[in-house]
Amino acid sequence: MRLLLGLDTLAGDERPSSAALPPRSDSGDRKQIYNILSTLGLRPSAADCDIVRRACESVSTRAAHMCAAGLAAVINRMRESRSEDVMRITVGVDGSVYKLHPSFKERFHASVCRLTPSCEITFIQSEDGSGRGAALVSAVACKKAYMLGQ
Repeated sequence: MRLLLGLDTLAGDERPSSAALPPRSDSGDRKQIYNILSTLGLRPSAADCDIVRRACESVSTRAAHMCAAGLAAVINRMRESRSEDVMRITVGVDGSVYKLHPSFKERFHASVCRLTPSCEITFIQSEDGSGRGAALVSAVACKKAYMLGQ
């Protein structure tokens, strides 16, 4: 098996068993990965493309789980402070990874729900959430400053 970046081929007993190799990606994924790696000056094999796909999948899955853990911690703390058995909450979500990644949204939702079993969460995708959030914070700060000035 040839490995990326021109590393030596594994010999005999050093080769991983087929059980350790990532599952084969469909040819569309592999072709897209091949094209990207080729633009970087690499000549990847089919196995290289499968390894890159699996690495990208692992990184994006971990990212979804890490984002979910942070949100779940806040939601669970809110529920505990309200002393509610079951809390219903709506969460606005924005960001290009959330919007454009083919499986991030589903992994994120599933992970948040798994980490907040006593909550009913509705996710709403917002548009320009950071811009609107900054405007809202500024408006509240201005109103508070105005109220304190009177």
